[in-house]
Amino acid sequence: MGWEDIIGGEVASYLATVAAGRYIEEKFNSIELNNENIENLIKEAMDYANKTVYEKAKENAELEQMGTTLEICIFYENKVYIGHIGDSRIYRIRKNIIRRITTDHSYVETLVKDKTITREEAFYHPKKNMLIKALRMYRNNRTRYNSKRFYR
Repeated sequence: MGWEDIIGGEVASYLATVAAGRYIEEKFNSIELNNENIENLIKEAMDYANKTVYEKAKENAELEQMGTTLEICIFYENKVYIGHIGDSRIYRIRKNIIRRITTDHSYVETLVKDKTITREEAFYHPKKNMLIKALRMYRNNRTRYNSKRFYR
């Protein structure tokens, strides 16, 4: 299946996940595995995914407004390295406790954080799906990612 077989926002998601996955597969075994290099690998994979989506959108006017979220997790030596952009979420489940690890990059999450609205109001807010950060919002998203590292 190629990107031509997918419609709407799914195109960006498909392109981003394939690009980031291939980038990590190509580079993972060629770097010295330490905290800094793994975090940089995630950032570079997200940059590569962003570039891929951005360039495909410029090739086709029908895709010009597409964008997507992206989550990357690398588990290495009892640590989890996370790259996150958008409003998809990563959760951690430990001892029957579910904890959200990432924070949404959405307009309503900003309102909740600023205590302008409650978490319950956010669920029904008319702009609940409006992202403030996503892949392809900017040509170069280098500084627009959140990355976290924690022990499993």
